[in-house]
Amino acid sequence: MQAKELITLMEEKYPLSLQEAWDHSGLQCGDAYKEIHKVMIALDCDQRTIKEAIAAKCDMLITHHPFLFKDLSLDLNSYVGKCIALAIKNDLVIYSSHTPLDKVSMNTWLCEALGLTEITDFEESGIAKKGTFTTPLTFDDFIARVKAAYHLPVVHVAGEKAMISRVAICGGSGSDFIHEADVDAYITGDLKYHTGEEATIQNKVLVDIGHHAEVIMVSHLKAELEKCTDLTIVESCSPDYYRYL
Repeated sequence: MQAKELITLMEEKYPLSLQEAWDHSGLQCGDAYKEIHKVMIALDCDQRTIKEAIAAKCDMLITHHPFLFKDLSLDLNSYVGKCIALAIKNDLVIYSSHTPLDKVSMNTWLCEALGLTEITDFEESGIAKKGTFTTPLTFDDFIARVKAAYHLPVVHVAGEKAMISRVAICGGSGSDFIHEADVDAYITGDLKYHTGEEATIQNKVLVDIGHHAEVIMVSHLKAELEKCTDLTIVESCSPDYYRYL
C-alpha cells in the first residue's frame, strides 16, 4: 500500500474540510507515493515520537497533533526544521489529523470511556460532545469515574454539585465552549485560572483533565486502521509532557 492510499482512508473518515481555519492537519512531510508496511500511531508529533517511529522501523507516522501547527521552518537549527530533517533523512511519512479527528471521533471516544450515553454535539463547531449518565452520579463518584476512565492520578476541579447527570467533554483546550450548553459538568484540558471562576458562577462542575487525555486516540485509531488495511500498526508510547509529583 502507498502512503497516499492510507491518507485517502483517513480523509474519508476524517476529511480535511472539517478542520478549523487555524489548524494544520494533513500530510506534514514525506513521499505520499512511498510503499508502506508498518505505521505508528501517536498523540504528538515531536522529535521523541519521530525517533520512536524510526527505531521501530516504521514507514509512516500518524499523529493527532501536527508539528507544523505553529510555524513552518526549513532552518535545520530550529525545532521544526530538525523534525522535518529527521523524518526526511529516514524516509518517514508523517500525517496528522487534528480537528477533523476531534469532530468525528475524539470526544465521542472520551464520552464513551466515561460511560455517557445519548452522545451529541455540544457546540456549533462540532468539536466538543455531550452525553448523559444512565444513572446520575454523586459528585465524589463522578470525580472517581473521571480519574479511572482517563487513568489520571489527579484532576483540577472547580464548582460542586450534589448529583451529576449531563456532561460535556472537549479533550483539548475547550474553555471557549463553557457557556454553550446547560450541563452539570464540563470536562476539558488546558484551562486558565479564571475559567474556574466562570464555572462556579454558572453553577457547573469544571474538570481539567489535561490535554494528554487525548492519548485515548492511539488505541482507537489503531483498531480502526487494522479493520481496513493489512498494515502492521503499532502504538507510540506517547508520554505526557508533564509529571505529577
